[in-house]
Amino acid sequence: MKNRSIQQEFKELLEQRSFSTHRYLLAISGGIDSMVLLDLFRQTAANFQVAHCNFQLREEDANGDELFVREYCGKYNIPFHSTRFDVAAYQKVGNYSVEMACRNLRYEWFEQVQQQNRLDVLVTAHHLDDNIETFLINLSRGTGLKGLVGMQIDNGKIFRPLLNFTKNDLLEYAKSNEINWREDYTNTTDDYTRNKIRHHITPILKELHPQFDENFLSSLNHINDNYQIVQNKVGEVRSDLFSGDNPIEIEISALKKLQPLETFLHYLFEKYGFSSSKEILKFLDAETGSEIKSATYRLIKNRENLLLQKIEEENEDELTIFDELIEINSLNLKFVKSINPHENATEIVDFTSILFPLKLRKVKEGDFFYPIGMKGQKKLLSKFMKDLKLSKLEKEKVWLLCDQKDQIIWVVNHRLDERFKTTETSKNFLNITVC
Repeated sequence: MKNRSIQQEFKELLEQRSFSTHRYLLAISGGIDSMVLLDLFRQTAANFQVAHCNFQLREEDANGDELFVREYCGKYNIPFHSTRFDVAAYQKVGNYSVEMACRNLRYEWFEQVQQQNRLDVLVTAHHLDDNIETFLINLSRGTGLKGLVGMQIDNGKIFRPLLNFTKNDLLEYAKSNEINWREDYTNTTDDYTRNKIRHHITPILKELHPQFDENFLSSLNHINDNYQIVQNKVGEVRSDLFSGDNPIEIEISALKKLQPLETFLHYLFEKYGFSSSKEILKFLDAETGSEIKSATYRLIKNRENLLLQKIEEENEDELTIFDELIEINSLNLKFVKSINPHENATEIVDFTSILFPLKLRKVKEGDFFYPIGMKGQKKLLSKFMKDLKLSKLEKEKVWLLCDQKDQIIWVVNHRLDERFKTTETSKNFLNITVC
């Protein structure tokens, strides 16, 4: 397919990446594709190591592959890593197909090897035929534009220097350079979706269009260019409409002006893990306080806005104060007993009116207190926070200072309870300062 040699393009790709500054981990199975990749790297001064996965799915053949790659690396003094997986056991854990189980296992392990050996770039031997098959698989599943972009030569994590070459290109290179490789007999079966496409669909496409490989690569480049234009536009819109950091605030009326709305919603929120634009479209008209979640973010309806907040680990929701002199660093609070009130205190409580230990806790359903200034009238915390027009996120951050009987002394940073205020007869004071 190529007028230039594989060696020439490979050399240029490495030069573009300033390869001398990188440490590579090559994923080598022992098949023709990966052995061509290994041969190309071996001819450079690049700093690389090899990783081989034995999935134990082909009995002695799999062990033979491992031994073949191990001996090759030993011959050329290449650092070698290998592991064996129990694919069946992993499948049961997540109900994965064999293909997905193997993919998850190998990439998780590759990442571990990279971290342990300070290798910053993973290299795979994917080629153009692989990209064609991926494109057709995604197309058959009804993917959007992103799914048609296909694999990239360099996506920042994985480097695929052979991606613009066909399987035939690699076969010719291997034969010309007398490269040995191992054949995987499962590649000749129709047990997997990718194999069915490889054996029955792409041959017909190449028969109908002799220049199919070149045409596909050209079309894929056009799709990539168009996808980049879309991403640039979405980035501009996101910059205009998304304000703040955590949470990010988004005006619903401004979102609704975007057309086509559902498509914009998909691209605006996909980076936060939301895959269903229809769900978000429906959510725009949900009640205040409603929320939906992705694996990493919460989207909360707050009156005329959406609040987008990253999901973080749960913090401790109760802290105990055993004596009168203590600092709660996580809440930036300091408690000091004195015989005179401190001028700089945020709140001052009559010390004799409280029973230790005190505790700081989050709001519970049914909580009530007697807000200072309301002449002893009881008020539910839920009604108090509603009157303050706190958002759902702000309500979740409210802490309560309570005594031994769980009576609310102070709604932290909001209102003191009437029962614990100082009076003219107070002789000892608990000074509370927000640090």
